[in-house]
Amino acid sequence: MKRAARIISYLFHPLIMPTLGLLLLLNSGTYISLLDPVAKRAILFVMALGTLIFPVMMMPILYYRKFVTDLQNASREERLVPHLIILILYVITFIYFARLPLSKVIHAYVLSASVSLFILLLLSFRFKLCIHMTALGGLTGLIIALILLYESQMQGVLMIVLMATGLTGTARLMLGLQKPGEVLAGYLVGFGIVLATLLVY
Repeated sequence: MKRAARIISYLFHPLIMPTLGLLLLLNSGTYISLLDPVAKRAILFVMALGTLIFPVMMMPILYYRKFVTDLQNASREERLVPHLIILILYVITFIYFARLPLSKVIHAYVLSASVSLFILLLLSFRFKLCIHMTALGGLTGLIIALILLYESQMQGVLMIVLMATGLTGTARLMLGLQKPGEVLAGYLVGFGIVLATLLVY
């Protein structure tokens, strides 16, 4: 069971969620879906580069330099440097997107990823929240925002994301890496920030 839990944790890794969310956004059945396929691929590539590829490339360096001793279960103090580096990469990604003539919904979503990580970084000085659940909460918030704003027919996708959220939360608890309160709080932070950013931006 623990092996399955580890696989689930890797499948729904927080660094994958921003790109996955943008993929859903670009294929949400709204007017954003009408973007040229070449433009969609370019946008996804930029998002993946700034929020997935570059952060993943940084992890072995941080591990080698002893900033992080356990990539799977880093302590609160060890999370600080990786979080700062990833936050900088997220902000750079948002600045790049903000310069592009894209829908404000795309801008808002990329911004919400940076805001979520920033709030998570601030809260980490007092609490240890589940980053996996923050990412999945953000994905849930994105889908609900699209349903509310554009009446997008994404109820089926929402159910799948909620199932993935339940599996991931259970996996983190089974591995003993998080406590129930950390799982719930992480989810609510991600959900609230992304939903509010998209509705207000």
